[in-house]
Amino acid sequence: MLLFDFFRRNPLPSKPPLKRQPIMNSPAPRLEAADALVAAVGKHAAALFANRKLLCAEAIMVAVNEAFGQPLPDEQAVGIAAGLTAGIGDRGCLCGAIAGACASVGMVCARGGHGPTRQAIRQQSAAIHEAFVNRHKSACCRVLSKKVKDDAKAHAAQCAALTGYGAELAVRSILALRPELVDCPDAPTKGEPRLCGRVKWLLSLFCR
Repeated sequence: MLLFDFFRRNPLPSKPPLKRQPIMNSPAPRLEAADALVAAVGKHAAALFANRKLLCAEAIMVAVNEAFGQPLPDEQAVGIAAGLTAGIGDRGCLCGAIAGACASVGMVCARGGHGPTRQAIRQQSAAIHEAFVNRHKSACCRVLSKKVKDDAKAHAAQCAALTGYGAELAVRSILALRPELVDCPDAPTKGEPRLCGRVKWLLSLFCR
């Protein structure tokens, strides 16, 4: 009882309320970085097509390849995509924007110790196809170009826009499988400062 009376007469000092610590790892900057990368790669791919440098699938492969540190030489990326253009070898079947986007996901993701399973890449390819069809109502090159086939300028403008959209879908799928790529983890080239190939490429767009 004596001990109880002592603590009753001399209560312990109350602790001050804990201050809420600011959240340091907010996802907002990562989302902003992802959106910026998606937009930049889409714009670059569309420009490669619009400037008549590359066709749809080729432009997507090269733009994505450059953005993610060039896992392949550009010549090889173009060679892989060449047969996918204009509806698979000019046959008007699967739109080259879809084919190039799906091939780009595999090119970037299926390498190194980070490689996701082939099933994951197939699932992202299905998501690319679904998103494309939901927006444009078809995946067929012949159907997509039916209304503009007799207007070369309108045809080129439409295909450039489809190419840009395909590149955007590819980047979103890549980041879904390898979200750490937003933080630029690629090893630097020997003898160069630690600056990711994607950053160098983005800077080059404004320094030409």
